[in-house]
Amino acid sequence: MVNNNSVNSVLVFEYYTASGKNDPTIISEAKCLIDSLLNDLSSFSEDNDTKIHFLVANDFKYIGDNYNYINENKIIIDMPLEDWLKSNIDKFDSCMFISAEENMNLYNLAKLIEDKGVKIYGSDSTSTLICSNKFLTFKHLQTIVKQPKTFQFTISDEISWEESIKDIFKSLESSNDSRIGDNEYSKNSKINDINKFSNYSKNSDINKSSNDFRTRSINDYKLIVKPIYGVDCQDMVIISEIEDINNIKNVFPNNTQVLVQEYIHGDNFSVSLISDGKKAIPISFNKQYIDINKENQSYIGGELPFNHPDLESAFLIAKKAVESIEGIKGFVGVDLIITDDYSAGNNSIYFLEINSRFTTPYVGLSKIAKFNIGKSIINLLDNKIDISKLYKEGFGSNKFDKMVKFKKNGNNLDIEVL
Repeated sequence: MVNNNSVNSVLVFEYYTASGKNDPTIISEAKCLIDSLLNDLSSFSEDNDTKIHFLVANDFKYIGDNYNYINENKIIIDMPLEDWLKSNIDKFDSCMFISAEENMNLYNLAKLIEDKGVKIYGSDSTSTLICSNKFLTFKHLQTIVKQPKTFQFTISDEISWEESIKDIFKSLESSNDSRIGDNEYSKNSKINDINKFSNYSKNSDINKSSNDFRTRSINDYKLIVKPIYGVDCQDMVIISEIEDINNIKNVFPNNTQVLVQEYIHGDNFSVSLISDGKKAIPISFNKQYIDINKENQSYIGGELPFNHPDLESAFLIAKKAVESIEGIKGFVGVDLIITDDYSAGNNSIYFLEINSRFTTPYVGLSKIAKFNIGKSIINLLDNKIDISKLYKEGFGSNKFDKMVKFKKNGNNLDIEVL
């Protein structure tokens, strides 16, 4: 037994590195996230009330070696993560873990840990289920925040779902033609933004990439199709003409639940927040660079903190969304799209989704924040500090002395503090 009546034993892990899954598309971000969290939690070395235990697969056992305190309490496994947790998680008082929604991993892990009576320093399974299912999120927040027109379908051999999507396409095409025709500025500004981002500093290693970031004919896009439980830009289908609907079955097998959504022309942003399950504090406003075209959709990178005319409105919308789903806790992110009509205020901001988990901006924020994010979350959820006190002290609020750029470079995540 590792728990002790006087010491809070906290198990910490990241899904991919604890499972030994070396997925080249995600492993760089996974390692950056867990390393940032371990750096934050190493501050507990001088705390007699809390003891951190780091769980990692044998293939990644070198992670955490830079932190003596973490290394002393490292648990290395060579078996399926879920099997190990079923047999061992109840030996700990609490758990703080990093995972994504893919294949319901985030929900399944939260449910497994909860069912064993172990406290989670993160979102509970109920809120995680709502946020993992993009259509459940849409329905839950339908009257609370502005969202793109959204529909749910199940792929099958029947043609009824295809005909319904064609009807949606025709409806959007007739109502949006004039508005989309006026959006040439949106396309050009997005291309310029991506080019400026990829060429920010000619002398910086972060920009040495062979990728050609281009946005092609985005003003023609009408609908976007994505999996209900998708992550990032995974398995998307862009529909700009009615014939594109035939491509949906080439991407999604039968019985796949998909989200069909109005394509909103604008810029991608996210808000990072800390929540105690009822109240949330926006920490930073983050610009996202996403290359979207009909052949490929990819996350390029981002920068934070980012200043924008609609910053305060974006913070209010993200805060309202998170606080509308009870049980969202810890570090979380809200994805938004802001159109070019800045004068419209809140009406120019579209809510997309809540990531009820650690997201990539945490890596950057942990490098420039004057407060320890990981330790603050544990203290907050242990009721050692109150979220209203943090709010009054200006905890975050997009105010930092430095900025961070993070950029996907092949299968690596390059980070630069400026």
